[in-house]
Amino acid sequence: MLEYFSLFVHHLLKFGGFRITAFEPNACRALVTALGGLFSVPCIMVPEWVAWAKQHPGYLVVDDTTNPKYGLKQWCKKLKIPGTGGYVYGFKIVLFLWSCPEGRYPIGFALWHKHSMSLTELALEGFSQLRNHFDIKPECTLADGGYSSDTILKRLDDYGWAYVMRFSKNRLLDGVPIRQHIPRGYGETTGHIKNGTKLKVVRRQKHFIVSNRLSWESAKLRALYAIRWKVEEVFRALKTCIGLNGCHQHSMEAQAIYVTMCLLLFSCLESVSGGSPYKLWNSVNSAQLSPDILIHNSITAMF
Repeated sequence: MLEYFSLFVHHLLKFGGFRITAFEPNACRALVTALGGLFSVPCIMVPEWVAWAKQHPGYLVVDDTTNPKYGLKQWCKKLKIPGTGGYVYGFKIVLFLWSCPEGRYPIGFALWHKHSMSLTELALEGFSQLRNHFDIKPECTLADGGYSSDTILKRLDDYGWAYVMRFSKNRLLDGVPIRQHIPRGYGETTGHIKNGTKLKVVRRQKHFIVSNRLSWESAKLRALYAIRWKVEEVFRALKTCIGLNGCHQHSMEAQAIYVTMCLLLFSCLESVSGGSPYKLWNSVNSAQLSPDILIHNSITAMF
């Protein structure tokens, strides 16, 4: 795998994206063959990174980012851009991020498009793989409101996993909207959602945070939820530093290969840079540091 990964890094630096036709035919076939087995499941986990995460207690953060595309009409969906309120055609990358004192490491992902499972089903599939196949248990699972459906919360509760997530003000607690339980800007309460799961709810102004750990103080819940923002930092680095949106191929398999390699490259930068991949990436991009040396140093640091 490492020889193909090194080849990919050199290719990314040279072309600023992923054009499979620019690879030599033998290298292209080898790359597809090496990664082809990854796409037999809806969620792609990187076994080496998951094994590393098991040895380093931390938090599992789940979130997604929009990946605009214009040449994949048979796959792409019409997506709303939260920041502008506009729309774009593309697919979403659902990221499973492991956050611990040693760094922020993408351990898996899924692609959400026209022919995929729903976001909720993809998240459930990822959780199932991590628990049942890899036997991993995070100290806490963190997510935004898009991943706090009753189905997901019930699954995590059945697993015995702690979670801290954001809730919509319109969600029901004991049959009543949460905003009516805590009508003012600050407060906390407990109650049951429709499936019977008991939750603790903390309100801070317009934001509602929920957890299945009823004994945890509200300050701890807010501090844990703040860790979720690390995934936004990772998305920013992946897009601006590595070029997550730079794949120009018209197949989802090529898109998945590209995302896999981008996440591996980010993990390499993270393991060597100590949390600031930008300077290290600039060193690689300006030929001050060889990609082969980067890969060797990161594998040494990680394993």
